Amino acid sequence: MPAAVALAVIAVVIVAPHAGPIFPKVNSNSNASVPTPGFVWIYLAVFVSFVVSGVVAVIYEGVATARYGRTLGKAWLHIRPARIDGSRLGWGRSFGRGGLYWFSGVLGWLGLLDPLWCLWDENQQCLHDKAVGTLVINDLCSAGTGCAPSTPVPTGGVTPLAGVWWQASNGNWYPPPHP
Repeated sequence: MPAAVALAVIAVVIVAPHAGPIFPKVNSNSNASVPTPGFVWIYLAVFVSFVVSGVVAVIYEGVATARYGRTLGKAWLHIRPARIDGSRLGWGRSFGRGGLYWFSGVLGWLGLLDPLWCLWDENQQCLHDKAVGTLVINDLCSAGTGCAPSTPVPTGGVTPLAGVWWQASNGNWYPPPHP
């Protein structure tokens, strides 16, 4: 969201000097065309900048999650989104998750419900996670380290790959996604 605000400020700085008068004076006796008020151009610049930054954010989130399993920020925090069964997200779920998160932010105060939903949800899922059937899981045991969970892992018919498991924020353990 800070990038969207920065882009909006840049758009206003670029557009405002060329927008003309904010409230142009109109001669009521003239048949001349009325210029578009400057504030319309400024609002249009802000709207376009938010849409462009949203599209870029959804593309980044979708591609990074589908291709690499997480974004750079999630890698830094050692978390990753995964399907309920622990497998990787496909392209559709990745873009759907990112798009729903961006759209909830556009809704203003109503959109605040999406990230707060995980505070009282049983599986600690936000609304965009519930919609696409995903969980955000801790990934402290990254592939190749061979670390094992400190608590017994429920097998449930799933065989661990190389002993690497992930613990979801709800306390359940999941196997790593298949590449």
